Amino acid sequence: MKDDAVQKSKWEALLTELEGIRDVYRLDVKQFIGFVREKKLLIVDGFRKYAAWLEEEHDGKRYSPATINRKLAAARSRVRYAFKRSAFAADLRRKYQLEEILKSVKLRKIDSLAVPPDKVLDIEEARKLVGETRDRTIKLMVTFLVRTGVRVSEMLSLKLTDLGTAKDGMVPLRITGKGGRERTLHVKKDFVERLRKHFHGTTWLFEHRLRRYNRVSVTNRIKHEALRTLGKEVSAQQLRHTWAVIQIKRGRSINAVAALLGHSNPGLTARMYPKEGLKPEEAFLDLDNDTSKGA
Repeated sequence: MKDDAVQKSKWEALLTELEGIRDVYRLDVKQFIGFVREKKLLIVDGFRKYAAWLEEEHDGKRYSPATINRKLAAARSRVRYAFKRSAFAADLRRKYQLEEILKSVKLRKIDSLAVPPDKVLDIEEARKLVGETRDRTIKLMVTFLVRTGVRVSEMLSLKLTDLGTAKDGMVPLRITGKGGRERTLHVKKDFVERLRKHFHGTTWLFEHRLRRYNRVSVTNRIKHEALRTLGKEVSAQQLRHTWAVIQIKRGRSINAVAALLGHSNPGLTARMYPKEGLKPEEAFLDLDNDTSKGA
């Protein structure tokens, strides 16, 4: 009985540790760990059953293929982390068995169709949203998102230490994307200075009372401002789509745009990486006919 209690305590400590890792998967991991706890499953078996559960209908709705794939990626990351902390980490046979199990759960196929038109703002809508947003904090965030194409989670995760040294009026930013993959974007120096002056960050570029902003709260505030200015809700993801579509319409290389978006599928990303990328001054999207007059 005592041994069982010790094992249960260790297991709960591991689940708590997995939940506490701060990365882009954190919110989806909470759901996975909650599922494992509720079903009282070991983590590998829990992963397989969780994958099946994601395919089912919940409250009259089903997850989209993209959402399922994101949640599976989050669960996979924690299964691998747990294995590395286990007594079997050095056992190659066990490692191969684990990888076979993880590979046996296939990602959902996502049709490679263009983003629907209603998910993209045209250039005039983008200008209007940036120009007429009253909430100063959200105005700067919307400007940053529509001019760089980053995910809102990537934006809010930016630390001051991710800012490089300005060169030719552009500041390099180290973006940490899904799976911990890094890429570099360039933002105009004067705009970075405006962000620092407004947010007064000590750790994060976007900081509020010594803490970074909550992703859900920021997303809802963006939707509220878009509803007021454009008469429709606009998500942070739509701003990302907008950046990509405007860049492509301006004749930028599709491969270069894909690389700067930090595509989440490693195989596809490798195929889409450009032989030559966008110039720093091109990657920072200006809304005024390619010449910025300030955000």
